[in-house]
Amino acid sequence: MSGAIVEKYAKAVMSEFKDKELDELLLDLKTISLAFREDKFSSLINSPIVDTKTKEHLVMSLFSKKTSQKFENLLKLLSQNKRLNLIPDLFERVSSILRTSKNKFKGVIYSNEDLTKDQISKLESIFSKKFDADISLDFDKGDYSGVKVDLEELGVEISFSMDRLKHDMSDYILKAI
Repeated sequence: MSGAIVEKYAKAVMSEFKDKELDELLLDLKTISLAFREDKFSSLINSPIVDTKTKEHLVMSLFSKKTSQKFENLLKLLSQNKRLNLIPDLFERVSSILRTSKNKFKGVIYSNEDLTKDQISKLESIFSKKFDADISLDFDKGDYSGVKVDLEELGVEISFSMDRLKHDMSDYILKAI
Protein backbone atom coordinates (compact mmCIF):
# COMPACT_ATOMS: atom_id res chain seq x y z
CA MET A 1 0.00 0.00 0.00
CA SER A 2 2.69 2.50 0.94
CA GLY A 3 4.52 1.70 -2.31
CA ALA A 4 1.60 3.00 -4.36
CA ILE A 5 1.38 6.11 -2.19
CA VAL A 6 5.12 6.76 -2.52
CA GLU A 7 4.84 6.32 -6.28
CA LYS A 8 2.13 9.02 -6.48
CA TYR A 9 4.21 11.47 -4.46
CA ALA A 10 7.30 10.64 -6.54
CA LYS A 11 5.45 11.36 -9.79
CA ALA A 12 4.20 14.66 -8.39
CA VAL A 13 7.70 15.61 -7.24
CA MET A 14 9.19 14.76 -10.63
CA SER A 15 6.61 16.91 -12.41
CA GLU A 16 6.95 19.90 -10.03
CA PHE A 17 10.70 20.05 -9.38
CA LYS A 18 13.15 20.56 -12.24
CA ASP A 19 16.96 20.31 -12.59
CA LYS A 20 18.65 22.27 -9.78
CA GLU A 21 15.49 22.28 -7.65
CA LEU A 22 15.36 18.51 -7.93
CA ASP A 23 19.00 18.17 -6.87
CA GLU A 24 18.37 20.39 -3.83
CA LEU A 25 15.22 18.43 -3.01
CA LEU A 26 17.17 15.17 -3.08
CA LEU A 27 19.79 16.57 -0.70
CA ASP A 28 17.06 17.76 1.66
CA LEU A 29 15.20 14.44 1.51
CA LYS A 30 18.48 12.62 2.12
CA THR A 31 19.06 14.72 5.25
CA ILE A 32 15.65 13.75 6.58
CA SER A 33 16.13 10.11 5.58
CA LEU A 34 19.37 9.98 7.55
CA ALA A 35 17.56 11.43 10.56
CA PHE A 36 15.03 8.58 10.35
CA ARG A 37 17.86 6.18 11.20
CA GLU A 38 17.84 7.65 14.71
CA ASP A 39 15.29 5.84 16.86
CA LYS A 40 14.25 8.96 18.78
CA PHE A 41 13.54 10.94 15.61
CA SER A 42 11.65 8.07 14.02
CA SER A 43 9.55 7.42 17.11
CA LEU A 44 8.62 11.12 17.40
CA ILE A 45 7.55 11.30 13.76
CA ASN A 46 5.55 8.06 14.03
CA SER A 47 4.00 8.98 17.38
CA PRO A 48 0.24 9.61 17.33
CA ILE A 49 0.61 11.78 20.45
CA VAL A 50 2.82 14.43 18.80
CA ASP A 51 0.78 16.91 16.74
CA THR A 52 1.53 17.60 13.07
CA LYS A 53 2.86 21.15 13.63
CA THR A 54 5.44 19.86 16.10
CA LYS A 55 6.47 17.17 13.62
CA GLU A 56 6.84 19.80 10.88
CA HIS A 57 9.00 21.97 13.14
CA LEU A 58 11.10 18.96 14.09
CA VAL A 59 11.75 18.12 10.43
CA MET A 60 12.46 21.75 9.51
CA SER A 61 14.90 22.06 12.43
CA LEU A 62 17.21 19.67 10.58
CA PHE A 63 18.11 22.45 8.14
CA SER A 64 20.42 25.33 8.97
CA LYS A 65 19.80 27.02 5.62
CA LYS A 66 16.55 28.33 4.23
CA THR A 67 14.75 25.69 2.19
CA SER A 68 12.68 26.37 -0.91
CA GLN A 69 9.00 27.19 -0.65
CA LYS A 70 8.13 24.16 -2.80
CA PHE A 71 10.01 21.88 -0.43
CA GLU A 72 8.28 23.40 2.60
CA ASN A 73 4.91 22.93 0.87
CA LEU A 74 5.79 19.29 0.19
CA LEU A 75 6.63 18.76 3.86
CA LYS A 76 3.39 20.45 4.94
CA LEU A 77 1.41 18.25 2.56
CA LEU A 78 3.12 15.11 3.83
CA SER A 79 2.54 16.24 7.40
CA GLN A 80 -1.15 17.05 6.89
CA ASN A 81 -1.71 13.65 5.31
CA LYS A 82 0.27 11.94 8.08
CA ARG A 83 2.84 10.69 5.58
CA LEU A 84 6.11 12.10 6.98
CA ASN A 85 7.21 8.53 7.70
CA LEU A 86 7.29 7.90 3.92
CA ILE A 87 10.13 10.39 3.34
CA PRO A 88 12.93 7.75 3.24
CA ASP A 89 10.95 5.71 0.68
CA LEU A 90 10.17 8.86 -1.29
CA PHE A 91 13.87 9.75 -1.33
CA GLU A 92 14.78 6.28 -2.64
CA ARG A 93 12.07 6.34 -5.31
CA VAL A 94 12.85 9.85 -6.59
CA SER A 95 16.58 8.99 -6.62
CA SER A 96 15.82 5.85 -8.60
CA ILE A 97 13.69 7.71 -11.16
CA LEU A 98 16.37 10.39 -11.54
CA ARG A 99 19.16 7.82 -11.97
CA THR A 100 17.09 5.94 -14.55
CA SER A 101 16.49 9.14 -16.52
CA LYS A 102 20.24 9.78 -16.51
CA ASN A 103 20.98 6.13 -17.41
CA LYS A 104 22.71 5.57 -14.06
CA PHE A 105 22.00 2.56 -11.90
CA LYS A 106 23.07 1.26 -8.51
CA GLY A 107 23.73 -2.32 -7.57
CA VAL A 108 25.01 -4.40 -4.68
CA ILE A 109 27.70 -7.07 -4.58
CA TYR A 110 27.14 -9.74 -1.94
CA SER A 111 29.99 -12.01 -0.86
CA ASN A 112 31.56 -13.53 2.23
CA GLU A 113 35.03 -12.60 0.89
CA ASP A 114 36.36 -9.04 0.96
CA LEU A 115 36.62 -7.35 -2.44
CA THR A 116 39.14 -4.61 -3.15
CA LYS A 117 38.13 -1.26 -4.62
CA ASP A 118 39.94 -2.28 -7.80
CA GLN A 119 37.87 -5.45 -8.12
CA ILE A 120 34.66 -3.52 -7.52
CA SER A 121 35.58 -0.90 -10.13
CA LYS A 122 36.40 -3.67 -12.65
CA LEU A 123 32.96 -5.18 -12.06
CA GLU A 124 31.39 -1.72 -12.46
CA SER A 125 33.23 -1.27 -15.74
CA ILE A 126 32.18 -4.69 -17.05
CA PHE A 127 28.51 -4.18 -16.17
CA SER A 128 28.55 -0.61 -17.50
CA LYS A 129 29.75 -1.88 -20.89
CA LYS A 130 27.32 -4.82 -20.85
CA PHE A 131 24.25 -2.70 -20.12
CA ASP A 132 25.45 0.48 -21.85
CA ALA A 133 24.81 2.47 -18.68
CA ASP A 134 26.71 4.03 -15.80
CA ILE A 135 26.59 1.43 -13.03
CA SER A 136 27.90 1.93 -9.50
CA LEU A 137 28.18 -0.99 -7.11
CA ASP A 138 28.19 -1.11 -3.33
CA PHE A 139 29.75 -4.02 -1.45
CA ASP A 140 27.87 -5.93 1.25
CA LYS A 141 29.86 -8.57 3.09
CA GLY A 142 27.64 -11.33 4.37
CA ASP A 143 27.39 -15.08 4.56
CA TYR A 144 26.79 -15.71 0.83
CA SER A 145 29.31 -18.37 -0.26
CA GLY A 146 30.31 -17.03 -3.63
CA VAL A 147 29.59 -13.76 -5.38
CA LYS A 148 26.20 -12.28 -6.20
CA VAL A 149 25.61 -9.01 -8.05
CA ASP A 150 22.12 -7.55 -7.76
CA LEU A 151 21.10 -4.72 -10.10
CA GLU A 152 17.54 -4.36 -8.84
CA GLU A 153 16.64 -1.30 -10.92
CA LEU A 154 17.54 -3.24 -14.09
CA GLY A 155 15.93 -6.45 -12.86
CA VAL A 156 19.25 -8.34 -13.08
CA GLU A 157 20.77 -10.72 -10.57
CA ILE A 158 23.96 -12.62 -11.34
CA SER A 159 25.37 -15.14 -8.91
CA PHE A 160 28.18 -17.63 -8.66
CA SER A 161 27.82 -19.94 -5.69
CA MET A 162 30.56 -22.27 -4.49
CA ASP A 163 27.93 -24.68 -3.13
CA ARG A 164 26.22 -24.81 -6.51
CA LEU A 165 29.56 -25.41 -8.28
CA LYS A 166 30.42 -28.29 -5.92
CA HIS A 167 26.96 -29.79 -6.41
CA ASP A 168 27.14 -29.53 -10.22
CA MET A 169 30.64 -31.03 -10.29
CA SER A 170 29.59 -34.00 -8.16
CA ASP A 171 26.54 -34.55 -10.40
CA TYR A 172 28.75 -34.45 -13.49
CA ILE A 173 31.21 -36.94 -11.98
CA LEU A 174 28.40 -39.28 -10.93
CA LYS A 175 26.88 -39.17 -14.42
CA ALA A 176 30.28 -39.88 -15.98
CA ILE A 177 30.67 -43.04 -13.87
